[in-house]
Formats: sequence, C-alpha cells, structure tokens
Amino acid sequence: LLASPSAAAHVDAILEGGGPGETGLITLRVPGESANPATTKVEVRIPDDIQIRTVLARPVPGWKLDITKKKTNPPIYRDDGTPVDEVVSSVTWTATGPGILPGQFDDFVLEAGPLPDIEALDLPTYQTFVDGTTDAWTEPVPEGSDPEFPVPSVNLGASSDGASGGGSAMTSVIAWTALGFAVIAVALGIFSIDRARRSAHPALGAEAPPERSTTTE
Repeated sequence: LLASPSAAAHVDAILEGGGPGETGLITLRVPGESANPATTKVEVRIPDDIQIRTVLARPVPGWKLDITKKKTNPPIYRDDGTPVDEVVSSVTWTATGPGILPGQFDDFVLEAGPLPDIEALDLPTYQTFVDGTTDAWTEPVPEGSDPEFPVPSVNLGASSDGASGGGSAMTSVIAWTALGFAVIAVALGIFSIDRARRSAHPALGAEAPPERSTTTE
C-alpha cells in the first residue's frame, strides 16, 4: 500500500521452454498503470557480460522495432564453426500509435539461444511514457527484498555441478524417503493379511485342546 503508484505493477519476464544451452521464448509483460500516462517505448537490454548468439524479436502491431548490436568478446561460434562477431545488446519497441494505455498491458517477445549457463538471466528494461518520463526496471532483487523497480528476470537453472548439486541432492533424499515408506507399507500390508487370516481361522497356529476320553462301565 505504501509503494508508489508507478511501481504497483511490475514488468514481468516469462520463459517458455529452454534452459542453459537451449533456445527459449522470453516474454516481457509490460503493464500500463492507471496512475501513469500511456507507455510509448519499451527497451530491454542484454547485460554486458552476457553474449547470446541469436536473439530474435517478435514484431508487435502498432510498434516500431529497433535492434542494437555489440561486438563479441571473446569470440563465439555457430555449431558449424562459423565465427559470430556481433550479438544483440538491446531491443527497443517504439509505439507508432497510442501505445499501452492506462489499465492495459502488452507482451514483447524474444526468441533467444543458446541461453547462458547461469541460474537466472536478468533483463534490465526501460519503460518510457508519453510525457517523456521513464521507469528503469533495473534494481537487483536479493532474497527477502522488495525493491521498487525490480529487474525482470527468468530462471534458467545452471547445468554445472556446483549450481545444480542442491537440486540433485534433494531429489535423492525424496527418492530414498519414498522407497522407505513403500517398504513400510508392504510390511504393514503383510502383517494385516496375516492377522485377518488368523481371525478367520482361530485354530491356526494354536495347539488343539486334548480330547476327553469317556469310559462306559
């Protein structure tokens, strides 16, 4: 309730498919807050230390698309060994019409790959309004924090042993726990069947009483 009106709804990043080394679709969902004027420009930047070989931007009706590139350093290569000397550094959509009106939202989609081998990919985004003001969605989000303008981010899950070891360990614990419960369940089932059998045939397992002898005088 105490947050500023401009930060009431965040710019979100949504990943569809893809992990480290794969190609995925990244959707930036940009809201138009009722307290703000219309959004007329959206710029998303690839961090300077991240090089993604292929970044394709989906055109949005009513928006002009501009792509800026940077030189690769160190060099990167395609699967066939061909060097790539430039990669995308930023993508900008500029409204040719009314833009995103207050109370509405729009989606801006990137196809990117191969995605880097990191836990999370931050995508600093700049939302510019018709009056010339800009909200910079660039603030890091340490665990437990709630910044006013958090940077949009997608979880990738690094494939390296150090980054994924926690998840593998947890999976192993769950698997062994499930196996233990299964063994206990089987033992209880056998015990219950045996008890039911003995209840139905009480003479089983019990010594028969001695026969009474009778004599006739």
